[in-house]
Amino acid sequence: MRSQWLPTEAAGLVLFRMTVSFPSSRNAPRRLLWGPAPDSPLADEAEHLERWRRRTWQLHMSVLLSHSYALALFIAHAWLGYASWMAVGGYALWMGAVMGFITWAYASGWCHTLRDPGMFLLHQLTAISGVLGLLVAAPQVAFQALVMLIAFSADGFLARSRTSFLLTWVATLLAVAVIVGWRGPQMRMTTDTAMGQMLAIGVVLGAVVRCSTLVTFFRNMQYRLGIANEKLATALTQIEVLARQDEVTGVANRRGVMERLHQCLESAQRDGTPLCVVLLDVDHFKQINDSFGHDGGDRVLKAFGALLSSQLRAGDGAGRYGGEEFLLVLPDTDLLQAGELIERLRQRIAQASWAQTIGTGARVTATFGIAQYRPGESVEAMIARADAAMYSGKSAGRNRLVFEQA
Repeated sequence: MRSQWLPTEAAGLVLFRMTVSFPSSRNAPRRLLWGPAPDSPLADEAEHLERWRRRTWQLHMSVLLSHSYALALFIAHAWLGYASWMAVGGYALWMGAVMGFITWAYASGWCHTLRDPGMFLLHQLTAISGVLGLLVAAPQVAFQALVMLIAFSADGFLARSRTSFLLTWVATLLAVAVIVGWRGPQMRMTTDTAMGQMLAIGVVLGAVVRCSTLVTFFRNMQYRLGIANEKLATALTQIEVLARQDEVTGVANRRGVMERLHQCLESAQRDGTPLCVVLLDVDHFKQINDSFGHDGGDRVLKAFGALLSSQLRAGDGAGRYGGEEFLLVLPDTDLLQAGELIERLRQRIAQASWAQTIGTGARVTATFGIAQYRPGESVEAMIARADAAMYSGKSAGRNRLVFEQA
């Protein structure tokens, strides 16, 4: 995979987008539908491997139980005379040998040396070949054999790929068609006696239990996945908030307040309404840090954030623009209205009980620069005019608001 960051522009705000190119499907490695390696590079490999082992063993044990149940039914068929003991014995030896080998491969870890560590293909070929062999050797138990084939098809999620699953079962269906054409006249259901009817019911019951177990297993996985998705959605929401919020002041960060400014600018351009921006700077902030420490400076910034949130209107925007500077966005507001609002805010800041906030003798003020949007100008130009007005206020003695130069 190859990635590249390229600039793009959205609503006037320069962002970056990452272009990702993947190798062609011809060269890309195939991912297992059910494998010990996680799909995500962010996943814990050891935890995923342990979970895969646990679930693989659970599924393997369920397969062993289903094969044991099927063998018990075949033995009952032989005991009642529906099948030969030789055919059932051959089935038992074949299944026992291969399932024993698979169990050893899981227990020893040898399966991890294979391209298909779940050994799905061997599982399926063993079960299918055993059933097809019984169809040929004992067609009188065809009902159970065919029901077993249907039940085994539910294991398709273990396939290394969809292609291997489809090829396996297409070949199986062709083999069944050949065998039915060959041995069809001898195939039957064991419903001619009461015991045979009980066996037929047992066959159906086994298939239903097996399929129901798999359904329950995946419903539980779906439930756990739903919980994980809810947690992920909550985390993403929190990340979205953190990406636009300043953790010290509690108001928006530069990204968040700039997004708000672009939104208000679009409305002003569309509706022809006034829009003002205000840059404010905390006066003598370096002296505050020197006198009361950086913790005292953070408390001042936090108090500013609280004041801005309480004094501004619901539709206004406020954010930390950088350091001790804040950017205010005042939609539907002209210079006169903005001046009245900001003067009240300036007085509120100057009259606040800063001694209780950071220490005895503390006095904190702020200087404001105000600019109104001019049709056709950029966001940067509008902010630059507000910045120039603010620095004019700094030069004139601080603790004041200054309007843009005409």
